[in-house]
Amino acid sequence: MQVPLSKKILSVFVACTLFSPIFPAQASVPDETTTITLDQTVHFTGTDGSDVVADPGEYSVEPAEEWLRLIPGTERRNALLIEVQKGTHEVKVEIPIVISTPGSEPDELDVHVVQLLNPDGTSMVATGTYSGIQSRGLFDAAKKAAARARAAAEAARRAAAAKAKQAAEATRIAALKAKQAAEQAAQAAAAKAREAAAKAAQFAKITACKATVGAMKAGKAVAGFMQQVLPTAKQRRDSAQNQFKNDANYRNQLLSQITNRLQAYQDKVPELKHIALAMNNPQNRGKLDAIFGTDNFCTDSIATMDQKLIQAGLSPQFAVVRGRGADDSHFYMGYQISFGGGVGIGAQVGLMGVTDFRGNGGKYWFIGPQGITNAAVGLTAEVAFFPNVPLSSFDDWGAGVGLSAGPPSKVVSGAVDVMLDETVKQFQGFGFGPGVGFGVSPVDGAFSYTHSWKY
Repeated sequence: MQVPLSKKILSVFVACTLFSPIFPAQASVPDETTTITLDQTVHFTGTDGSDVVADPGEYSVEPAEEWLRLIPGTERRNALLIEVQKGTHEVKVEIPIVISTPGSEPDELDVHVVQLLNPDGTSMVATGTYSGIQSRGLFDAAKKAAARARAAAEAARRAAAAKAKQAAEATRIAALKAKQAAEQAAQAAAAKAREAAAKAAQFAKITACKATVGAMKAGKAVAGFMQQVLPTAKQRRDSAQNQFKNDANYRNQLLSQITNRLQAYQDKVPELKHIALAMNNPQNRGKLDAIFGTDNFCTDSIATMDQKLIQAGLSPQFAVVRGRGADDSHFYMGYQISFGGGVGIGAQVGLMGVTDFRGNGGKYWFIGPQGITNAAVGLTAEVAFFPNVPLSSFDDWGAGVGLSAGPPSKVVSGAVDVMLDETVKQFQGFGFGPGVGFGVSPVDGAFSYTHSWKY
């Protein structure tokens, strides 16, 4: 039975539930020439077009009428029936052999082929994928991968047969050598192809990052990002600000939470304020460029960013000591710069580097409808402390409120930017930058709502 690949629907099917009455409980010791090993999960198509999942491990392979049967270990009760394409081959074998090979070309990296080659020149070829996704070119990719494996098998068989023709098991040895050589060659080629694909993907990622960062620094609108987030961000910001003004219970609970959290971490405030001033000092612009320059932001590792922050004097002492192995609760430091110009009234774009000074962190760009409105404003920088938050919290939506009076500012003796979660209810961190919350009371808190993307 042959079902067109474009119409196959993948779901799990265990063949032994149908055929177990005719199978003994245990299989005999499998023959090496018809045994395969799967290093990772492979999705095949079952007899009814469903998805049959073969987990990593060793399988004996045998024909079963119109299909192939995969028997894990020696347990026939767990055998899997998978669909095949019947064909012919030119490998000169005197006993059946089974070849299991991954695709080795860029368009075959999701393909895994299992093929049974019979002495009479007939073959049964099963095509699987690692992802479980049927692509339009799957059949062609599998066909090419199978053909290369058969060619390698025949070449290896000839070489092995010539050397082993005096041996009593020359036929079996030749077949086994052919199988092993074909599989090893395919695996090596696949590994090289994956490495090349990974390098190409990384290059493309860096190129895209540089283009985005360059556009942001040039004050150009990043149209796709803006269309995605600005309308929603404005709506959410206005909603949060109205609730803060009009819902006394919500306002009091939020301010109480902020006050308590700022009080708990007030020992961090002096160093954070010092770093904020240093980051916004025009004389230190070169230090920021070494971290947030287009090339540096897109290529530096988190460890390299940590080193540059420490060398530039932009890491608080409690973070430096902690990075040397001091026992302390987990926290992240955030370093953010914002750009103005050409992005629309009331909008801002920026970059943020996040690190825990223990090798963990991320690079992000963000857009939101608050703050910088034109190129004349230029660049501003902010430093923030995030206690007890997961790294995932920096990706996607986030809220903030700038405060400069009332209980929170009395705790920190000045303006503070408080970072909140997407629900605008949970404290996540606080930071300092130029003019944060300037002239604003808690009752009229200046809210922001931004969306960030992890590079």
